[in-house]
Amino acid sequence: MNEQPWGLYVLQLLQYFVEQQHYQVVTIRQNRKELWLMNAQNKDYPILLLSHDSDAILMERQVYLRRVFQVISHMTNRSGKLVILNTNPTASEMTREFFTQVLIQPGECSDDSLKNAFPDIVTAVYEVENVEEEYTKITRSLAELQRAAMAERRKQTNDLKQLPKTSVAVIAFCVIIWLIALSVSNYLESDLLAALLCGAYYKMNIVSLHEFWRFVTAGFLHVDAIHLLCNMTALYVIGKACERSFSRIQYLVILTASIIMGNLFVFLTAGNMICLGISGGIFGLLGAFLVTLFANGSIRHPMVKASVFRLLLINLMISLLPGISLFSHLGGFVCGIFLGIVFADSERWKNLRVHVAICFAILVAASGMMAMKVDWVEPLSKETDRSYLAMVRNLGWESYAQRIQKAYLHYYSKTDLGLPEGK
Repeated sequence: MNEQPWGLYVLQLLQYFVEQQHYQVVTIRQNRKELWLMNAQNKDYPILLLSHDSDAILMERQVYLRRVFQVISHMTNRSGKLVILNTNPTASEMTREFFTQVLIQPGECSDDSLKNAFPDIVTAVYEVENVEEEYTKITRSLAELQRAAMAERRKQTNDLKQLPKTSVAVIAFCVIIWLIALSVSNYLESDLLAALLCGAYYKMNIVSLHEFWRFVTAGFLHVDAIHLLCNMTALYVIGKACERSFSRIQYLVILTASIIMGNLFVFLTAGNMICLGISGGIFGLLGAFLVTLFANGSIRHPMVKASVFRLLLINLMISLLPGISLFSHLGGFVCGIFLGIVFADSERWKNLRVHVAICFAILVAASGMMAMKVDWVEPLSKETDRSYLAMVRNLGWESYAQRIQKAYLHYYSKTDLGLPEGK
């Protein structure tokens, strides 16, 4: 056991920075006794090295210290100099290319900036009568803190293993809707007509019949099993991550609003088409999840940053595939980013949340006004519209069939719809 007073001072500093300043100990595999501390949230002093070595030993180890410092700097994504807190009374203040050494003694700190950043640091180091007893006391305290941290990590790990209940509920709902759509498809012997009947996005019906509810229902509708499986897998993965950052209500608001915004983007930017699937909502959750990475600082980690880049690149490539609605994904993603910022639990974003909420309200209002002004749509397929009208009439929904017929006659002649001229 090292019973030198300045060795004890290092241990006192360690206790102070870990317990009160929330620094983490970085274990170096080559030398586990070195006390490197890291706190990415501290912009001025993200990396500290606690030492009681002499100046001669420090100078001999410069190359090694620089290499370790560069690795930890990469982890914290912070630039600047290494600060060495040395408790050895024979050491001296010094500044080199990549580090600054500060002397710490009981009641003394040689650097005023450090004292301003950590006002209690001059009392963190103190003299004791029984050095060995103080060693034992601090060691036990740090061991207890480590056990508590490990218990918290185990708890978080167990939480991660739990099923994301909200996502599972949405997945179950989508599967039920798919089973209903499958039954309707088997009955009508047409996936297309089943999709239209079950609420798929169809610009013709939205413009002519004002069926704006299709902006919502289309998001939870799937008629193809592979499409359903892909979307539900993505929803489970992204949804699970989002449920750790947002409440159930916030999660559902982000998902539903992103579905609507995605379909609204399609409505305003694309021609007449039939769309369905929850991918707009998934992209909304993805956008909100990326916001949380910026809010909690995780995006600064190089590995997280690289993973995010790969994730965005993959999803961009998917969005550009034939048959995939790029604007639906874009609309959902934009909506998710806006709502992710509004719902972010970050005190430093207080003013930003207000400004973003105002911008989002303006975006929604402007998009809604533009959508209300759309009064014409180029027919997609005469055969599709004729079949849809005939199907509704065959199902006995005569009132609805009359509404469809009246609306479609603005775009087709009676002959096009298969109606007798006198009807």
